[in-house]
Amino acid sequence: MKIAFFSESLADEAALKIIVAGILGEEIEETDLPNTMIQRSSSHVDKLLPSVINAIHYGSNAEALIVVSDSDDTLVHVQSHEEEENDDCRICKLRKIISETVSKLQEVPGKEIIKVAIGVPVPAIEAWYLCGVNGQVNEVAWIRKQNGGQVPYDRKSLKIELYGSDRPSIETLREKAVESAERLVENLEQLEDFFPQGFGCLTNEVRNWKK
Repeated sequence: MKIAFFSESLADEAALKIIVAGILGEEIEETDLPNTMIQRSSSHVDKLLPSVINAIHYGSNAEALIVVSDSDDTLVHVQSHEEEENDDCRICKLRKIISETVSKLQEVPGKEIIKVAIGVPVPAIEAWYLCGVNGQVNEVAWIRKQNGGQVPYDRKSLKIELYGSDRPSIETLREKAVESAERLVENLEQLEDFFPQGFGCLTNEVRNWKK
């Protein structure tokens, strides 16, 4: 399957390719983003997503697009948001952007409308990478923090635990991201158990592509 990836770093996209191939149970052919899509941060993902969807749909042979953006300090997605979306939830926000953008796409001869799946790591993708290594890192814990409880980690400490620094080199970012993905793909069920919304929404969408 031909899939494009759009996240907050090229290192994460290398890891996501491994994880998504594991969800699909097949090899994937990655399609590069246009050269103009080089900015990387959660806010850039939000702002650039419509342009990325259009560029991939009209200007590539990709069948699907994977979008992953850290939740940062936004609300963790919960079941009640399925009935009424919350503007402070990144999953809700990305879904709205995707729905509005895809609804305006026109068919391209010989190609279906592009499929889009999103994942939102809580609070950051380093939490996914540490799944199975640090059992205290999970969505339930972060919801507890947002409700005023105590949690023994934050985004900075997750980076230090994973990379050995909160400002790792590009080489370290990619090495640790890929190393983590290769471990996680052996037990994706655990990752989904620990992050049922942020990772669960990604796995559900990707699995639906095969139906």
